[in-house]
Amino acid sequence: MKRLLTIILLFAAATVSAENQPEWLKNAVIYHIYPSTYMDSNGDGIGDLKGIESRLDYIRSCGFNCIWMSPCFASAWEDGGYDIIDYYKIDPRFGTNDDLKSLIDKAHGLGIKVLLDLVAGHTSDKHPWFKESSKAERNQYSDYYIWTVGKNYKKPGPKFVNNNHPRDGYYIRNFFECQPALNYGYYSPKPDHHWEQSYNDPGPTAVRTELKKIIAHWCDMGADGFRVDMANSLVKSDTKNRDGVRRLWREIFEWYNSTYPENIMLSEWSNPEQSLSAGFNIDLLIHNGVGGKVYRPLVCETTDKMAPTVCYFNREGKGDIRAAMELYGEIYNTYRRLGGYASMPTNSHDIWRLSRMNRTTAEEQKVAITLFLTLPTPPIVYYGEEIGMRNLEYAPPKEGSFSSRNRSTCRTPMQWDNSKNAGFSTAEPEKIYLPVDNAPSFPNVAEQLTDPNSVLNYVSDLIALRQATPALGVEGDWKYVGDLDNPYPMIYARTLGDEKYVVVFNPADRTVTGSIPTMGKGAEWAFGNNRSLAKCKSSKNEHTFTMKPISVAIFKINN
Repeated sequence: MKRLLTIILLFAAATVSAENQPEWLKNAVIYHIYPSTYMDSNGDGIGDLKGIESRLDYIRSCGFNCIWMSPCFASAWEDGGYDIIDYYKIDPRFGTNDDLKSLIDKAHGLGIKVLLDLVAGHTSDKHPWFKESSKAERNQYSDYYIWTVGKNYKKPGPKFVNNNHPRDGYYIRNFFECQPALNYGYYSPKPDHHWEQSYNDPGPTAVRTELKKIIAHWCDMGADGFRVDMANSLVKSDTKNRDGVRRLWREIFEWYNSTYPENIMLSEWSNPEQSLSAGFNIDLLIHNGVGGKVYRPLVCETTDKMAPTVCYFNREGKGDIRAAMELYGEIYNTYRRLGGYASMPTNSHDIWRLSRMNRTTAEEQKVAITLFLTLPTPPIVYYGEEIGMRNLEYAPPKEGSFSSRNRSTCRTPMQWDNSKNAGFSTAEPEKIYLPVDNAPSFPNVAEQLTDPNSVLNYVSDLIALRQATPALGVEGDWKYVGDLDNPYPMIYARTLGDEKYVVVFNPADRTVTGSIPTMGKGAEWAFGNNRSLAKCKSSKNEHTFTMKPISVAIFKINN
């Protein structure tokens, strides 16, 4: 009885709306772009800002009204742009600051918001701040980073890096050695650890001030906000609840929300209880953290430790969604209570495309992407997913893309048409940043625009339906209504007032049947990958859905 009550509470429709959010965010559909591989305007083989600007009409035509670009600031390119050498300058490979201003202005003219990527936790070791900090004599930047004293002493831990600079000590890295951690202080400095400064010491205070200056620089240019890289990791030796870094972000947001009230921030945190209480508008439910316990069982083939596992959206139909859906129920109630959102991107520059796990057909891709476009948060679609681009396993590691896996496989060039380099660039193939799909027939925009059954037209139509149907948007309630012990089909309800819809998924390669308690007099097919694949029979007590192989449908419940 106690377990049943818990489940009922998890899935109960929340009544608290997302308060104090910019109005535009309620209808936002976000498109994530990796700039190096989206569109090359000058024929050098690398994407750029003018290339992105040239494709804004396409982006808007799909229904996307907000773009988020991975880092485009001046970089040493040892970690795909996540090693900044100048936060106030666009990297020359992408163009100039004026090019970004032009892109923002054109985007705004089309009703598209523009989000940048803020790498707040570390810089490149080529950054002028670090070069100054690594000098033997004290200067303005000495405490911008975390340093020990004495190169001859044993390193305190694996994050400490050998120093070939004049300064006498080790520095702390965040990831690669080329990424020294900025000094935001320690939650509770240990007296015998001389390098551990407190939150209000001059160094951490100066770094927080610098962070605000960076944010202001781009917001004053017209940027509509940021996705913040590893937002939960700034304060070192923090508590399990991230009390230190939450205090930091609350300070930032007190200034940010009063100065730029229409702007937003997305956090790479994957723990909405922490991130939204810190002030973020959206937390990203990604492949790690709390969100990974939802994302991975649904669409990934491994655990967060890279061990093989079974995912739900696979034609084998062996997935288990109980834990994932129960946790999503908790997350849903959490973000409704806190007044923000917890959005699950289709994938990203760090995680495989949906085509992996043998989701190779257009119908399989339609079934999977429907999940991300019908949840009660602003959807986030990684470029190329709207046409079902393949994850290219033969793409070589590039500019630090290899960590525990080769991330280049999901960063390959956007496929526009059947011309040279799939329309991405006029450069010779050997000069292209990463290889283009070499399949005899690869998905591309030009072909799919004219095919009424394409993934692209499916995605565009589904976004249009979502925008026209309040119950399917962020203000509609969400509730899992299917049988968790028999998860094929997977069924959840989206409701708002008298509007009632159910979304029914069958990614398996077999016909399945599932019933739910009655929600109205009957159910009519409203959208899906093929009307003939989904049937609903309604009685006084229940609705029974029969779903043929590889099918998805949205049914409208009649009152």
